[in-house]
Amino acid sequence: MNKIIIIQGPTASGKSSLALELAQKLKAPIISADSRQFYKELSIGTAKPSFKELSLVEYYFVNSHSILESPVTSADFMKVGRVKIKELFNAGHSTIIVSGGSGMYIDALIDGLHASPNNEEIRTCLHKEWKDLGLTPLLNELKLKDTETYNRIDKKNPARVLRSLEIIRVSGKTLNELRGIPKENIGYLVKRFAISWDRSELYKRINQRVHQMIDEGLREEVKHLPLNENHLLQNTVGYKEWLSYDQSASNLEETITAIQKNSRNYAKRQETWLKRYEDLISLSPKKDFSLLEQLLKHVEF
Repeated sequence: MNKIIIIQGPTASGKSSLALELAQKLKAPIISADSRQFYKELSIGTAKPSFKELSLVEYYFVNSHSILESPVTSADFMKVGRVKIKELFNAGHSTIIVSGGSGMYIDALIDGLHASPNNEEIRTCLHKEWKDLGLTPLLNELKLKDTETYNRIDKKNPARVLRSLEIIRVSGKTLNELRGIPKENIGYLVKRFAISWDRSELYKRINQRVHQMIDEGLREEVKHLPLNENHLLQNTVGYKEWLSYDQSASNLEETITAIQKNSRNYAKRQETWLKRYEDLISLSPKKDFSLLEQLLKHVEF
C-alpha cells in the first residue's frame, strides 16, 4: 500500500536530517513542505539542504521557485504537490516522505482546503467599485449578504473586504457555507511524526543555528536580496531582521538577537500547531535508540 510519512515540527528540531536519513534507507523521495525553501534565492537563512544532501536523494519543491515571482500559497502547494505525489507513486515509489515546518502547507497537501472561488473579472469589477465609490457601499453589501463575516472581518482592510465579496459573488454562498463543504483528503495512508525536544534544549539549538547561519554567510546572502521591495522577505524570519541593520558591530549583535528571538517565537507557534494532530507520533532524542529506529517501529513495510 502506498504511504506518506510526514516529518514536521519546529525549526532546528532535526526534521531535515531525519528525513534524509529515512529517504536514503527507503530509497524514497522527499517532498519539502518548508514554505521558504521553495525559493532558490533563500538558502542560508532557510537552513536549506546542502548541494551534497540534495544530490543524495530525490528532493522536490526545494529551489523550485523565485522570490521575484508570485509567492507560493498553500493552495498552490496543494495542487502541484498532489500532482507530484501521484506521479511518484505511479513511477513505482511505495513511500513518499513529506518534511517541513510549514503546518498550514502540510495540512493543505494532506487534508485539502475549503473551496475558495475566484474570478478575475469580478475581482477587477470590485476593485473599480472600491476606487470609484469607496469602501462603504461594499461593506453594506457584505453586511447584507454575509453578516457573520461582516461582523468578524477587519473593516479597514480593503483587501479582506474585496476578497470576501469576490467569493460571495462567484459562489453565491457565504464563507461559512463554503467551509461546511467537506475538504478532499489526499487519499493515501499517512503516518505523522515530530521530534520532541525540551523547550530549553530546542531554544539552545535555535540560538546555535542562527550563529551557524552568520558563520556561513547570511549577511552576504541578504546583501543580494531586494529586502526593501519584497513583501515575502519582509515576512520571513532570518531576513526581515536585516531591514534596520546599519553595518555597526553593535547592530550586528542586535540583529542576531532579533533573529534568535523571532525564530524561538516561530518554533513556539509550530509546537502549538502540532497539538491539533491526534495521529502525531512523538520521537524523543533522549532515548537509547536513534530517531530513525524509533520511527521505523511505527511503519510497516
